[in-house]
Amino acid sequence: MAEITAAASNKRRRVAADGAACLPLLRCLSDLPIEPLSHAASFLAAPSKAIFAIALAGKDDHFRFIPNESSQKIITGSEWDTLDFGDIEKELAARLSDENIDAILRCVDAVNKLKMLRLTNLNITGVGLEPLRGSRIIEKIDLSLVGEHQSPVLKPEPPISCDAVIPILDSIIVEGSALKHLQFPRKWREKESEESAFHQFLLRYKEMLDDRDDIRCLKCSREERVHAVELDFQPHNYGTQKHSCITCSKQYCYECEEEDGTYSIYLCYKCERCYCSACETMYICELCGEEYCKDCAQAEECSGDECNEFLCGDCVKHCVNCQKPYCGDCYGYEAHACQFCCADDVSASS
Repeated sequence: MAEITAAASNKRRRVAADGAACLPLLRCLSDLPIEPLSHAASFLAAPSKAIFAIALAGKDDHFRFIPNESSQKIITGSEWDTLDFGDIEKELAARLSDENIDAILRCVDAVNKLKMLRLTNLNITGVGLEPLRGSRIIEKIDLSLVGEHQSPVLKPEPPISCDAVIPILDSIIVEGSALKHLQFPRKWREKESEESAFHQFLLRYKEMLDDRDDIRCLKCSREERVHAVELDFQPHNYGTQKHSCITCSKQYCYECEEEDGTYSIYLCYKCERCYCSACETMYICELCGEEYCKDCAQAEECSGDECNEFLCGDCVKHCVNCQKPYCGDCYGYEAHACQFCCADDVSASS
């Protein structure tokens, strides 16, 4: 019996060896058939798909991306009008270099296909945006380096550089450009100088937008109430397009109101993005008076009798006993508890 088992085992080894000899030698991932690679890539987010295509592609003597059959198959057929690096893991995005971004943009033919670019969570100087130079179809570029409903204040200060990026943007804001919205890094908007390279670019960008002759409020059609770009050195405002919704690009002034009495457009105090009332629910804190979009405000309604004031997360007070939200007028400062349901309980326990 032992001899039969040993013979069968030897036979299996010989069959396996003979079968292996018939298979092609796979030295790297790109040696696999294109079909399974393309199928696997179809489940990836756009940035990951581009990174995968680059990994399969060749490199020249300077390690620059050279497309091959596998990488082209993965890229072809995909929609490349939007590229948001917030669609991949934050840790991966933060590790991408300018060289990586350059390769990704070349891989997807960004200059001819990309309409919206968001540099969410990237940690680059901006030289990797070179493949966008001269684009006539890109409409929105978000350079703030943060995702939606996130504060643009970054510590430590990110390395993104005016000197690297502005020449590329200048090549885009020419006659025939489709550019509608630029969201700038907060670090650029904090420097108050009319002589700075950033301020001089804002003047050129504003001139391009003004030349289109379509900068006017959608409700009242008045041009003088709408500014293409804010040039006044005011916190949160400077360098923003506070009259243009970042989502739909519709423009409104701050004097026209909706039927419910709210403004048609707001500049969120936290994320410093502009939204119209149709694209985002906005709140005005009853205490500090600042405007917030819904996801930034963490707004809560006061639980006081017939109060119902909305308060932002910085202004609201919570009962230490029941955790209900209250405004300052409805909150018992002495007992550190709300005066409606818990003051007696807190006093008794103390």
